[in-house]
Amino acid sequence: MHAVIKIICFLIFGAAMAVGTPPLLWTGAGLVAALYLIELLRGVPAHLPHALNMLRRLRWLFLSILIVYLFFTPGVLLIPDVLWGPTREGLLQGLARIAVLVLIVAAVNVLIGSTGQGEFLSAVSWCLRPLSWCGLSHERLALRISLTLEAVGVLRQRYQHEARGDAPTGQAEAFEPRLMAIAGTAHRLFARVIEDAEQARTRRIALPEETHPPLWQWLIPLLLGGLLLMVNLLAGGAA
Repeated sequence: MHAVIKIICFLIFGAAMAVGTPPLLWTGAGLVAALYLIELLRGVPAHLPHALNMLRRLRWLFLSILIVYLFFTPGVLLIPDVLWGPTREGLLQGLARIAVLVLIVAAVNVLIGSTGQGEFLSAVSWCLRPLSWCGLSHERLALRISLTLEAVGVLRQRYQHEARGDAPTGQAEAFEPRLMAIAGTAHRLFARVIEDAEQARTRRIALPEETHPPLWQWLIPLLLGGLLLMVNLLAGGAA
């Protein structure tokens, strides 16, 4: 599948999941499960462990979302004897928001894992072409995305190196507040990035050549959008 079609399908999928209704979420879960099964049958089993690792890193975000919805959403109290506490509506809405993020992260993982960086940037540049009608340079924006993606990998490696430097080495250091250690890591990392940016030399970067997706592949996002729209309309009619 062409990378442009992949990106458009992801945008349609993400917009539908953001609605957050149970029928759409169940449909999205089925589509994501089928996508991972197809990738597994093609001999690409690494996508699932990588997705689980990405979700594990977001566990505190998920917990924060659940707590906010639990305690700040009006509704029926889960503990009737208390004056203020978690509500049933908050629990359902919080779980729905978490499910939306899980599905989008899982879809992003397949999109990035199945698309090379050059192919992805070429597709992004192709999708941004309409911006040229407004006088904006889509090549420049695609180039900035390329530099950002390149910097993310370098920044992650440096963060891991700086974080290892904060590991406690003695009994006295073991009681140092975790927050202070994180702040120290962030300060050193920021200073290192600024220093590298000032010393960086100008270099020429060529974006990959843009290619047009085959005409028949445009049926895929049309079918996906039609399926999700039909599910939403049927769910609205049943309600």
